[in-house]
Amino acid sequence: MKNDGLRVVDGSTIASSGGGPAGCASAIKLIKEAGKKGIRINVIIFEGKDFERHYNQCVGVLSHPIRQLIEEGLEMPFPEHLIKREISGYVLHRPGNSTLELSGESGTYATRRILFDRFMLQTSQELGARVIRSRVTGIEFNDGDSVNIYTEDKFLRADAVIGAFGIDDGIADEIERASSRAFSYRRPPKVLDTLVVKVHIDVKVLQERFGSRIHAFIPLELRGIEFGAITPKGDHIIINIAGRGLTSADMDGFLAYPPVAGLIGDLNLGGLDYYRGRYPIRPARGIFGDRFAAVGDSTGLIRPYKGKGINVALETGAKAAETMINRGLSAAALSAYPDSFGHLYADFLYGRIFRMLVMVSIKTGFVDRVLDMAKDDPHLKDVLFKVVSGEGTYRDIVHELSGPAELSALGYGFFKHLPGAWLKG
Repeated sequence: MKNDGLRVVDGSTIASSGGGPAGCASAIKLIKEAGKKGIRINVIIFEGKDFERHYNQCVGVLSHPIRQLIEEGLEMPFPEHLIKREISGYVLHRPGNSTLELSGESGTYATRRILFDRFMLQTSQELGARVIRSRVTGIEFNDGDSVNIYTEDKFLRADAVIGAFGIDDGIADEIERASSRAFSYRRPPKVLDTLVVKVHIDVKVLQERFGSRIHAFIPLELRGIEFGAITPKGDHIIINIAGRGLTSADMDGFLAYPPVAGLIGDLNLGGLDYYRGRYPIRPARGIFGDRFAAVGDSTGLIRPYKGKGINVALETGAKAAETMINRGLSAAALSAYPDSFGHLYADFLYGRIFRMLVMVSIKTGFVDRVLDMAKDDPHLKDVLFKVVSGEGTYRDIVHELSGPAELSALGYGFFKHLPGAWLKG
C-alpha cells in the first residue's frame, strides 16, 4: 500500500463495503479508469450475501436512462439476456376499482434482481476485482493515513473505502463513529419500509391479465400503505408495498384488497415468502471525506415514487470511482464527487414537494379527482406517465403542472373538492 499525497498510484488498495450494484459499479469504473492511466490497483469487494440464493429486497425494474448508465457510464454492453419483459405502460388503480391506463416510450425493463446483482459481481471479478464473502463489521480512519477494515473473518488495510452498504444500520453506525472527527457521515434520516412477495403464475394468465404493464395502486382504504404495485416478469409477478411501520399483516391486507385480489386470484398466504426491506427518502450528510465516498442507497438520493435505486447506484458508484482515480482520495479532491450528480440533489427538493402534494391529495381524496381530470386531459395524462415511469425530472414535472391552464384547473379542482373532503374526514 502506498500513499502519494492521497493519490491513487500503482499498488493502491480500494475496498467496497458492499457488492450490490453501487459497489460493483465503483469497482468496474475504478479498474477501467486506472487502466486508462496505466495504473495497477487492488480493488476489494466485501459482500456477505450469496447471490446464488439470497434475495435482494427490490422489485427489479431497470428504468430510463439505464442503458446510458451502463453503456456510457460503465463502458460495458447492456445485459440484454437479463431482460424478462420490456414495460410498455402502467395501469393506475383508484378506489372503486376504476383505472387509468398510461402508455409511452419508457425505456424500462423488468429483470430478476438477483440475476442483475450476480451479473454485476461477476463482471467486477472478470475485470480483476477480488470478492471476499464477508460482511464489514468495523472501520477505522487512521488520521488520514489509511483505512482499517474489519470483517467477520478478515482484517484489511486500504487506501480508501467505498461506502456501498445501503442502509445497513450496523455498518452505518461504524462509519458515523469512525468519521466523527473528520467528515461526519450521517445516514439518511428518514426511510420507508417495503414488503415484497414473488408469486408464480401461469404464463398464459400472466400475459392475459398483465401483458407488459405495471399495475400501481394508491389504496386509500389501507392505512399505512403509501403505494403498492404489481410488476410482471417472465413466469411470475412481483408485488410490493411501501409505507411506514409496515408488517406482514399489511401485505396480507394488500393481497386481499379487492382491486389486487381481482388481478392475482386466490392465494395460499401460507405458501408465500415475504421479504422486508427499507429505502431512504432523505439524503445522507457527509457522503465524502479523506479516503471515503458513500454511494447508492447510502447517499439517500432515492426519489419518491420514481425510486430508481439501481440508477442511483450505478451513477454514484461510477462517479465516485472516476473522481478517486482522476482527482485523488482527499476530501478536497472528492468534493467534486457530489457536484457530478448535482441534478439528483436539485431534483430531490422537487421530489419532496411532489410527495407532500401527493400525500395531501391522498388524505383528502383529491387524487381521485386528478385521475378523473387526466382521462380528458392528454397533457396531464402524459405528466402522470412521467411520474410513474421515471421519465424526466420532478423539476420538469412541477414546471409542467405550474402552467397557467394546468395550475388553474388543478387549483380550482382542489379547493372545490376540499370542503367536502374535510367534512367527510
